[in-house]
Amino acid sequence: MNNAASARTFNLKWFGTLTFKQMLGLISAFALALALTLFGFGTSCFCFGMLIIAVVLYMLPRILGADNIKLMTLVGILFGVSAVLIGGLAMAPGFVDSNDNNPPENDYFKNVEYTYSGTDITIRATLKENSLEGDISSYSILFKYGEVKGIGFRNVNVVFNKEATMTISGSTLNGSIQLDPDNLYIGYLTIENADGDTVKSSDTHGSFLTGAYVGEITQLSLYGCLVATAYILIIFFMIMIFSTIMRGRMEKTRERMEKEGRLYPQGYGRCETCGSMVLPGEVRCRKCGTYIDRPDEMKPKKKDFFECSDCGAEVPMDAKQCPKCGAEFEEEEFEVTHADGTVEVTAESFGCPECGYMVPGTASFCPKCGANFDNKKK
Repeated sequence: MNNAASARTFNLKWFGTLTFKQMLGLISAFALALALTLFGFGTSCFCFGMLIIAVVLYMLPRILGADNIKLMTLVGILFGVSAVLIGGLAMAPGFVDSNDNNPPENDYFKNVEYTYSGTDITIRATLKENSLEGDISSYSILFKYGEVKGIGFRNVNVVFNKEATMTISGSTLNGSIQLDPDNLYIGYLTIENADGDTVKSSDTHGSFLTGAYVGEITQLSLYGCLVATAYILIIFFMIMIFSTIMRGRMEKTRERMEKEGRLYPQGYGRCETCGSMVLPGEVRCRKCGTYIDRPDEMKPKKKDFFECSDCGAEVPMDAKQCPKCGAEFEEEEFEVTHADGTVEVTAESFGCPECGYMVPGTASFCPKCGANFDNKKK
């Protein structure tokens, strides 16, 4: 990708401005989250799968800098609408169509056949040889079924709370059930031992018994997809809200620490030469020794710093040499005339705590601002 493409931006008005990379990340996250949802990743793995989808949808654009809360809200809404419509009108009905036939042969049953006569269903199957150990009469072969409450993409919301006992004649199985035509059902064959424990089953997912159903599959599909998508969106918006709250608190904390001089403003926390971390108050990089030119807002009027007369750099009070230009500082002698007329020569000096002006060590007041040092001398 060339620099021109990388530098291209998209102005979305109310939703901020995005770079090409951010737009690509946003589209990729949307497409990946939608694909995972439509193919049943969220419903098959339930909470974990839904969490993964929500994290992909929110965090991938966020990592690339697309963090506008209005934009992410719009993305969540578009994702929800797309998932429900595509899933409810295409994916879920297609899943039903591929699972409403007679179940295929497996290790335990063959020639499984459902015959519909109105709301009555006749189940016929053949038990494979040597599929059970011991006397077959010690087992119960059942047809378990339940009412479908919703079809969420490639997963079914159903409780198998009904059953019918199959009669056994040699290796042939026969049974029948009657269903409410206003409800859609799904069922499967299973073998249980004398204790009621499942030994073998034909298909844990079962087959849709659509031949006795007079309703619309689309209604169940839209409902199931809506419920599944709602869970994903709840997790998505919870992540977005908590992330926004935490980021706001961190920004307030950072702003307070910057005002207190405990933290550099963003962009000033590292040495420009070697990239090492620089702490507030340091004027030389601990790693490479480069002078740290702090911004003006990070230069409070401190008593232990003064400006170099040659380059204007910030210099510690006890420095003998400028950390930026290398200028050497010679001790300056001051003549102080006291009130009794005596004159004293001193090389000691200190910065006025009020204005920062360098005054003789024995001075009683600042010659620049007039501050009295009688009770403030160091």
